[in-house]
Amino acid sequence: MPRLHQARFLVFALAGAAAFVAQPAAALTYSSCVAAIRSDPGAALQAAEAWVQAGGDAAAEHCAVLAEVELNRLAAAAERLGRLIDRTADGDEAAAMLSQLGNIRLLDGKPDLAAEALTRALAQTPNNRSLLVDRARAYAAMAQWSKATTDLDAAVQIDNSDPDTLLLYATALRQLGRFNQAKKAIERADSIFPDDPDILLERGRIRLLTKDRKGAAADWRRVVALPDAAPGVRAAAAASLKALKAK
Repeated sequence: MPRLHQARFLVFALAGAAAFVAQPAAALTYSSCVAAIRSDPGAALQAAEAWVQAGGDAAAEHCAVLAEVELNRLAAAAERLGRLIDRTADGDEAAAMLSQLGNIRLLDGKPDLAAEALTRALAQTPNNRSLLVDRARAYAAMAQWSKATTDLDAAVQIDNSDPDTLLLYATALRQLGRFNQAKKAIERADSIFPDDPDILLERGRIRLLTKDRKGAAADWRRVVALPDAAPGVRAAAAASLKALKAK
């Protein structure tokens, strides 16, 4: 299960990638441009920029954005996408690109700019669950837990079946000292996706704060034993167990 801090918002098709590179700019299509990105993002970016120079429309610019993201040129991708958004008259299209801009800013470690982009997107499409969750991620990255919780309150009212969202919600509630609500959120996450290391790590923290030392220790021992636990998660659980035993 992908964790929130690892999530990428781009999925590229591979079909037709080999044929793309040899195509002249005039013959390109958005689908063929995007299809080439995973196999050779550098060549795809060059071709997309040639397509832009040859009179390509917003599709050419957007393909260049995606190629720059794949090349980890995140600041350049954000600047290019921002210019494209400024030229977009359709509100729904602008909101979709602002959502992408927010995610690029998050990947680039700029949560303040991510929150700004996502706020603009929400002005176009209010009560959009995905946008609310993404903005909550940005607020969480800035430790603005009250703002994150407000967005997550709204998001889980729309749909409370996503364990990643519930995990973030439980963490934000814990940070605010709302332990009983945090416990409900993390139990809901665990019921949907049991034995997830990140969920168990967080549930252990919440259990400890609600005077359930045995439950906390059991969750952290389980994390340490899980073969699919990420090294950082396993290390955090082991450290929490060690601190618990020392008390």
